[in-house]
Formats: sequence, C-alpha cells, structure tokens
Amino acid sequence: MNKDLDWSLRPATTADVEPVAELRAEVMRADLERLGRYDDHRVRQRLRDGFSPQHTSIVLVGREFAGSVAVRPAEQGGRWLEHFYLRPRHQGRGLGSAVLRHVLAEADSAGEPVRLDVLQGSAARRLYERHGFEPEHEDAVDAFLVRPVPAVTVDPAVERLRDAAVLWSAGELTALEVVDAACDALVAGLDGEAVTALAACPNGEASALVPDLLPPALAEYGLLCHPPGGMLGKQTVLRVLAARMLAGEYGPQDLARRVHERFGHDFEPAEALALLDDSYDTLGYHGLTREQLDEDVRAEARRLAGARCGA
Repeated sequence: MNKDLDWSLRPATTADVEPVAELRAEVMRADLERLGRYDDHRVRQRLRDGFSPQHTSIVLVGREFAGSVAVRPAEQGGRWLEHFYLRPRHQGRGLGSAVLRHVLAEADSAGEPVRLDVLQGSAARRLYERHGFEPEHEDAVDAFLVRPVPAVTVDPAVERLRDAAVLWSAGELTALEVVDAACDALVAGLDGEAVTALAACPNGEASALVPDLLPPALAEYGLLCHPPGGMLGKQTVLRVLAARMLAGEYGPQDLARRVHERFGHDFEPAEALALLDDSYDTLGYHGLTREQLDEDVRAEARRLAGARCGA
C-alpha cells in the first residue's frame, strides 16, 4: 500500500501558524514567481493574517506534518476551501486526492457546495477539476472555482442513521440509541452486512462495540463518522440539531440553549443562536417578544439545516 494513504487529520492550534506559513511559501513560490508576484515576507504574512485554527486541519502521514487544509463558511453560502498545501515529498502520490475526497464527502453530507480560488496556470487546478470543480469567474491572477452539491437522493433511513451517528459522536445520544437507529434502518429496508452487525449489538455491550461497528456501517452507504472536535464535525452537529428542532423534536428556545451550551460564543457558525439564547434570558429588556425570538431561531435553523431539513 502507498505509505501516503496512511494519513489522518488533526485540528490545528495557534502553534501551527508558522509551519503552515513556511509550507505556503515553499509550495506557492514557483507559481507566484511565474506571475511576478512573489514576495518573501508577504507570502508568509498573508497566511498569518488569515490563519484560523478552528477552521484548519493539519495533514499527518504517520506522525509527520505533511500539510494543511482549511475549510470555513463561504460568504456566498456553502464552504470555502483554502490553505490546502502538501509538502513536496508527499505530492503526486495520491495524498492530495485522498484529503480532498474527505473534505468533499463532508460537504456533500451537509448538502453544501465548495468554493476556492487557485492561481492561474497552477497545476493544482487540474486536481480540483478532476474532483468536480467548475469555473465561476477568473481574473488575471486567480481562477475561482465551485463544486456544486451532487444531485443525489439520500434514503431517509440512511439520513436518520447518519444523524444518529453525528449526535452520538457529539455526546447527544447514547451508544444504545445508535443501535436502535441501526435497527430502524433494517426495518426501513437497509440490509448491509455492517449495519446488520451494528443492529445486532447486545444492549449491554453497546458502549464498547459501537465505536468499532459504526464506521463500517456508515461506509456501506458512503458516509463518514465525523470527528466531533473538528470544524467540519462541529458544523455537522449544528446542522443536525437545527434540523431536529425544525422536525418538532424540541422547541426554538431549547435549540438555542443546546447550541449555546455546546459551542458558547467561540464557534462562528453557532454565534447567532448563542446570542439568541442570551436574548431569551433578558426578555423584557430589549423589546423583543418570545414569539419574535422563536421565529428568529427558526429562521437561523432553516439557514443552518438547508434543504435537508424539509422546512
């Protein structure tokens, strides 16, 4: 097996900014020099100025720093992919495609398009186009690409199993509830071998067995088990909580409280709901009624859940 396929992602920390800045300077130098835009200081400082640990993951091969990738909410909706760099010794060996497939699978699971920009003439553009990115617009320096959400229909039973997995990974559901979701999936017509094994997990052993049984059960249907501590995992938990509120499982104030308690004010995509939770606590001081706050929460939940919420 290609050694580069033995890779993983870990959440970035503030200590990663300088290694990523150095890698950016190394990787981008040839293209920037070709365009007459290379500046030894600026190429590093632009990374430092825009570095966001909460949106960045470090690519590891074994335990070795091999690269970085960042995914943040895009202003025009969906996700923005940036700072995707691999050390030269790990390029051309399948690692870039593997990381990109992971990022795109996360976006597809959330039903969101992915956008990025790439320098004109960069060989990286061919990688992105092979994975479904299309030109949106271009200028003399950059090409702006988008990968639309694939037009696929997801079986409702698969969605329910996926959402149960997301909430279990975030501590919102027990392992036994995941087993129950797998049983429901079998009743609904799913019959994969791994899902069947998950559904057959004895109640008393669910906590011990679900961590090993769940990933292959999800993989049977092209789904990922989201690490809850990473940015993409957090976004997925947020989307599922919003969708469940819209489905009537709990009320608007409860959603705002759950999100506030889980994410506080430190996770940008959840900030609007955290602020609305504060507003519930100060009713009578800001002129808004409970009904108005409820509707604001529903509107934010619809935005987070997107078309998948059915509302």
